Formats: sequence, structure tokens, C-alpha cells
Amino acid sequence: MVTKRRILYLALTLACLAGLVAIYFFDVYMGIYDTVYITADDKQSSIEVYQWLRGQGSSAAGTRWGEEAKFEYEIDNRQFATYSANIKVSVWHNQEKVGDLVSQNITVAPFSKDRLKWVLDTVELEPSGAPPAFEAYKYTVIIENNQLERRILWYITHPPA
Repeated sequence: MVTKRRILYLALTLACLAGLVAIYFFDVYMGIYDTVYITADDKQSSIEVYQWLRGQGSSAAGTRWGEEAKFEYEIDNRQFATYSANIKVSVWHNQEKVGDLVSQNITVAPFSKDRLKWVLDTVELEPSGAPPAFEAYKYTVIIENNQLERRILWYITHPPA
């Protein structure tokens, strides 16, 4: 009788443990994750999904005038189904659209990743074509991915003297 209870308790404990592992797997691991990798001023940084959520969908970065910033937008599909999206990337200044950087349909197979790349040239963005004097120009890089919208506040500062 005592051994039957022990086996029953052991079976219930193992079932609960298996349930917790399954909940963790489906709640934490599964889903669509996006990350932006930025290379500017000889430094590489990344903005991950958790940083987007903490910053209410926006993040800030920047570079000096005359430099280029290289962006890579990675979509990690951790689902059993194929993920399709229309990715649009544009640059805005003072709530006016400056231009489109990328507009592409992307299809990501289950449990795989895909990346989009583009370059942001600061010289092309300057309204006067001259470097900023003392203030930083503020632009917004908007990444639209189906129902998601990610914003990167991009500051262009004056070149070093």
C-alpha cells in the first residue's frame, strides 16, 4: 500500500514537472522574435524584442555626421508554421517622411531566421547638406512588420573638431 502511494506521488510529481517544462517552452520560447543589429561609428549594437517592450516600441541610437549606419533586421520564427510579412522601413524627420529605405516581402520557414539589410547615410539625410553645428538632428527610423511597428530614434551629431 505504501509503495503504491509513493509511485502515485512520483507519477504526479513527474507529470507536474513535465507540465511546467511544456508551459515554459510554449510561453517563453515559441513565437516571432525580431532583433535590429546596428553598426555605426565602428561599434555594433543590437535592439532585441525585450528592449522594444521595455521602451514602449522605441529605442534610441545615433552616429556622427558623415558616417554611415548599417542595419540588419533579423526575424526569428520559433513557430511550427511559416511566417510571412511585408517589411517596410522608412526615415522620418519632424513628422515628415524623408524617404523609404526598404520595402520587401519576407517568408521565414518554421524554426529558422532571415535578415534584411540596409544602409543609412547621414550625409543624404541632412536638410541643408551641411553638418549640424551644435545640436543633434533627430530622425526616426520606422520598421513596419505586419501589425508591429518599431521605432528607432536616430541622432546625428556634429563631427568632432
